[in-house]
Amino acid sequence: MDLINSGYWPVSTSSSTLYSLNLFSSVRELKVIAPALSRQALAKLLEHRTKCGGRSGPVCGDTLQRSFLEFSYCAFEEDSMSCGAPFTCPACTPDMLAISVDGNRKLYRFLRSGSSDSSFFEGAFIAEDTSVSTFVDVLHKAVKQLPGQGRCGSSSWTAAKETSRRTFKLDEEGMEVAVCRPGFLLKALNMFRGEIFAYPMYLHKELMSLKPRFIAMDVMCKYWPYLHKSANILPDLQGLTSTRPFLSVMHATAHSSKCEITWSGKNQEGAGSTAWLAPMKQCGCLM
Repeated sequence: MDLINSGYWPVSTSSSTLYSLNLFSSVRELKVIAPALSRQALAKLLEHRTKCGGRSGPVCGDTLQRSFLEFSYCAFEEDSMSCGAPFTCPACTPDMLAISVDGNRKLYRFLRSGSSDSSFFEGAFIAEDTSVSTFVDVLHKAVKQLPGQGRCGSSSWTAAKETSRRTFKLDEEGMEVAVCRPGFLLKALNMFRGEIFAYPMYLHKELMSLKPRFIAMDVMCKYWPYLHKSANILPDLQGLTSTRPFLSVMHATAHSSKCEITWSGKNQEGAGSTAWLAPMKQCGCLM
């Protein structure tokens, strides 16, 4: 406690290595301004500052990462006790222009690896698996599912699915992430059945409290009709149709010309001249 009160964060109980609390506070701010800042880039920056200061010695990236995560968890608990709002974009508060949802199936975990440890930030950013599974089961029981891949023009989209089986030997297949226009992380979930429509719909529902005017996806031409079909059966989903569809500009060129004209964000009134990228491309910290 004496070290912390003096402005230092001990790496271990022996306190053989210390980090400045000002450094960790600056890293937290950098993560807000530049979400894609990696651990390697930060370590190289600190090593460069070390050389400029006439000192020598490498910076251990693993130790730095572990200590920063411990500091972040304590800061999270402190914010929770003071009723702070985590994962809130300063630029999009209080009016959220749009959210973008996309998945990455390469963030998988094998069944043979066993169960993972429980998260310190349970439900804070990554949604609880039980809550997501309940939503998917309710949706699939109420709405008739059409298996198969969706096609638009000459392209076949693996994400354009209403249903999908779990992959053999895999426990978690990846993550579905939602971000705002500046790329600020809003909400995520673990995928167990591929990129089915139920996953982005869950994030869409969870983020409706932010009152976004647009929602962007790479397969919006397939998701939007499915959303309306589901909302006609499940009244709780009616509020999701108040947002406006936005086809990611990066993916629009792979769709048919008619689809690009109808759904592309550059043709949507009020969207401005924004050019959405996929959330997983914006948020390198999750790659």
